[in-house]
Amino acid sequence: MTNLKVEWTYRPDALVVTVTGEIDAGTVVRLREGLGAARAGAPVPPPPTLVLDLLRVEFLDSGGLALLVEVSRECEAAGQELILVCTSRPVLRPLELTGLDRVFTIAPAVPPAA
Repeated sequence: MTNLKVEWTYRPDALVVTVTGEIDAGTVVRLREGLGAARAGAPVPPPPTLVLDLLRVEFLDSGGLALLVEVSRECEAAGQELILVCTSRPVLRPLELTGLDRVFTIAPAVPPAA
């Protein structure tokens, strides 16, 4: 099983979740659990934006893409904006091949705190 690390910080304007490692069949459940824990501990009301920092992700498979779509739907239902932070080919290429790069808001860096 590959290593995956999920860390988060709360800002007034955003919940920033930083993911390190590979997102694949062996780690997607751990990522889902980490996102759930981060969101469960968020202040009430939650920040208006969820930032997924994927700059340290080395691999993204179809299970990871499905999870990103799921998180996007959850954010939309909650009235929360989702921003994916990624610049590396292992993350951008699967997004491009599936057309999800046109669906998600993608940024090259974590936006500064408002």
